[in-house]
Amino acid sequence: MEKGQPFFDPYNFNLQNMQQSVPGMQQPSQMMPDMDMMAGNPAMYYEQQYMYYRYLTQLLEYRIKLKEWENLNREPKQTK
Repeated sequence: MEKGQPFFDPYNFNLQNMQQSVPGMQQPSQMMPDMDMMAGNPAMYYEQQYMYYRYLTQLLEYRIKLKEWENLNREPKQTK
């Protein structure tokens, strides 16, 4: 990322002010087409982000459990 390039902050709901101060930045609706639908209701945006977070954490937990199960079944049990 270039030093002079501004970053997009999804938690900043005052994008109109930012657009006026940074002339080279794209409009938020061009960067994220679905954002203009959610711009009026931030709760919808946060709910979508939360559901994505839940999906990622469940996927990670599943992969961890799967690795543990594979390790348990791969190791030969030695009994005397």
